[in-house]
Amino acid sequence: MYIENIGSAYMQNSSDLSEIEAIKRGTKSQKEQLKKVSKEFESIFIAKMLNEMDKTVDKEGSMFQESKYLDNLKSFMYNDIARNIADNPQTSIGIAKQMYSQLEKTVKD
Repeated sequence: MYIENIGSAYMQNSSDLSEIEAIKRGTKSQKEQLKKVSKEFESIFIAKMLNEMDKTVDKEGSMFQESKYLDNLKSFMYNDIARNIADNPQTSIGIAKQMYSQLEKTVKD
């Protein structure tokens, strides 16, 4: 089934994998799982996009010095922003909706 393969084939981050596992445990219907996984995939995609965009910012002369702690804080912040964007139908970029509509034909419930 697609739901089982999403975590192992596409998600490299352990927190992403744990979120997928929580979705699989917390829902009974495969369509409900697919909907949640689609939203989670969109939020991960947006978070990765925000992280890459941050790398393009010129940090020379910035009041914040780069450190691993600041990088971790930004990562948490981008993950939270990405979840908010993916959860709101007005701000979603549409990946979850498209993914769900394409894959719902393959699930039984």
